[in-house]
Parts: sequence; structure tokens; C-alpha cells
Amino acid sequence: MKTFVALALLSLVCVEGWLFNDDAEWNDLKVTWGLNQLFSSTVFDSLPRTESDALADGWVDFSRGASCDGDYYRGSRYIKDNDPAVMLLFDDNGFIAGIQMGARITELPAGIPAAQVMNMWNYDGDMVVITAYFQEPASVCTGRSDAHFTLHGTGVGLYLQNGPTPETDYELIPRDEVDIGATAWTKGGCFYTMGQHYWYNTSASMDCDDFFPVFLLYNSGRLNGFGFDINADLNSPRYEKPALESLSAFFQDQDTPACFAQSIQKGLTTIHIYMDDSPSFNFC
Repeated sequence: MKTFVALALLSLVCVEGWLFNDDAEWNDLKVTWGLNQLFSSTVFDSLPRTESDALADGWVDFSRGASCDGDYYRGSRYIKDNDPAVMLLFDDNGFIAGIQMGARITELPAGIPAAQVMNMWNYDGDMVVITAYFQEPASVCTGRSDAHFTLHGTGVGLYLQNGPTPETDYELIPRDEVDIGATAWTKGGCFYTMGQHYWYNTSASMDCDDFFPVFLLYNSGRLNGFGFDINADLNSPRYEKPALESLSAFFQDQDTPACFAQSIQKGLTTIHIYMDDSPSFNFC
């Protein structure tokens, strides 16, 4: 673990410019934690936050004919390299509105996602998809203004969709860590460059079929990231594959689910998502 920590801290040599920024608190959208930030194009990769930038960067429309107010999600959806690990949602004015992770059903083991957490997923043709928004879902098909985007950046909040109807089926996550104590979210482990993890209603004796497919990340008392997870071994350069020795980075020792080690051995896929430009400087 000491080697693991030392390697992670080496990522701090990356100059991200955050010390000189005076813009919105959520001023970026980065995905995929990793140790090789200087040598990998997918580690802490900044994603486009406007539809025009997405098109210029090779993202293509993946709405599959759906309008902004489609069957189960809101916005215009884009994908790159036909990889559903990360799909971007843009509002009616072309500003970032949300993010999705999709998993092709043919790549999933039987019974995954488990029935206990299926409310977080929606079927979309050959995939199951999990969705998070950075603005109130009901506002996506109206769209934000240039001034709003300048002021608030990536968004005003984290809205986790937990049913088929975005306008009503969501949980709004507290921006301040002091407010998370009134919820069922359980404080987990803290790891530099990741953040202070929170998991939903976890315990040492829990059944991993109940394991919630989203985790939260707080730094300096403020929400600046989150992540998706699924009990399956999925392939994408954007995905992360936790190792057994990394459990202390994710959980408090007494709350580490005993079944989690088994999930890692069978195949567990995660992805960290950050709404600011400096995850390398996360010190919890």
C-alpha cells in the first residue's frame, strides 16, 4: 500500500492550473482515476462540456432517434468510439446536462444488475444504462443560458436518476459533506487523488446484490465527484479495476463489506467522475 500511495502522489506533478482559477466551482468534467496521468490519454480525461466541442472531438449523436424528452432520459446523448462506458447528455442549448454509463446486456453475468438495485438502471435496447444529471432533469429540455454556464460551470447539483421518469425519479446529493450525515450514505475510505468516498447504506455483513451502483466523493467538505460501479468485468479503457489491496482506500475497515472482495475477484468495474479540473490535488 505504501508503494501504491507513493505512486499516486507522483501524479501531483501534473500542472492542472487550478491554483490560478477563479471560475465556477465545478469547472471541468473528468473521468477515470489512474496512476499514469502523464502517460495515458484516458486517465483524468477532460470531457467536452458543450455539444459543439463534443462534435469537434469526435463524439457522435447516440440518441437512437429519441427526442430531448425521450423514454427514460433527458437531453441529446453523445458517444465516442462506440464505447457506452461514458455517454454525455447535453441540454437544449448544447450545454452539459448529465452523464451515463451503459453496459451491454450480452457482456453481463446473469442476474446483474441485481433486482435490488435495478431502479438505478434503465433498459435501452441492447444495454442497461445508469444516469446522473448536473442540473434539475426537468430543466434539461429548456436548456441553460451562456451566463448560467459561465457562472455554474458543469452544473448546479448532482441528481442521481432512480427510476424511469427523470423529472420525479431522482435523488439530489448534498453539495456539503456536513449534510450527508442525515442520509443513508455511509462514510468510506479516503485516498489522495480520489477523495473521501461515501457508499450507500453499506455494512460489513451486507449482501453485495444490495450494493448500490453509485459512490460519492467529497474533498475539503464539498462534493466534487462521484462514480459508477457494477458487479461485472467490463472492458473499456475508461474503466477501472480495483485491486484487493485497495479496499482500505474505499471503505472504513469496520464497514468493508465481506462480499466485496469476492466481487473484485469475480470482476468488478468502476469509474470515477470529477466535476472540477484538479482531482490530482484531492486531499479529502
